Amino acid sequence: MNAPIATTPQVPIVLLAAGAGERFGGIKQLAPIDGEPMLRRVARGVFPLDTPLIVVTGAHAPQVETALAGLPVVIERHAGWADGMGSSLAAGIRRLIADFPGATGALLCLADQPLLDIELLRRMLVRHRAAAAAILVTSQRNVDGPPVLFPRDCFETLANWSGAHGARALLKREAHRVERFAASGMIDVDTPADLARVRETLARDRVI
Repeated sequence: MNAPIATTPQVPIVLLAAGAGERFGGIKQLAPIDGEPMLRRVARGVFPLDTPLIVVTGAHAPQVETALAGLPVVIERHAGWADGMGSSLAAGIRRLIADFPGATGALLCLADQPLLDIELLRRMLVRHRAAAAAILVTSQRNVDGPPVLFPRDCFETLANWSGAHGARALLKREAHRVERFAASGMIDVDTPADLARVRETLARDRVI
């Protein structure tokens, strides 16, 4: 008898890029970093993971989607983006369920984290293969947040999620199966000062 063929779990990325950027004072998804819109930089940065990428847009959708022109991404334009990050996450998960019914997990990332560590994401995907029921969370300076890898059994709940704070309540409720991955150097670009820090970090890394 032939041994069964091993299959690699499919874990699409859900990249949230729907916010209005009010604290930033403009369309932060389009903020240039090394001459490239931040959203496009983040999207290209995860391509080496070789997994489907769903980008959830909302505010400024036409301009934001233009920044993704030519890239192999699935765009989910969410009309209810103003209801908060939780609503945008739900829209992304619903699209994932529809387009990738065999997915074993969903890797939530944010478009305003241009210094994503691709090796950290790889470690999360490897761990998912061994612990398919675990919720894998990034932790920096004792603060948990995205990137987060949610297993398949969270999809139904997340598809009906809402609120301004993403999935924090779910992480708290499911704390018994949350595993943390230490991160350092990630910067959420919420303000122009944050963007300046990102540019300074990249410039310093180039010198080194």
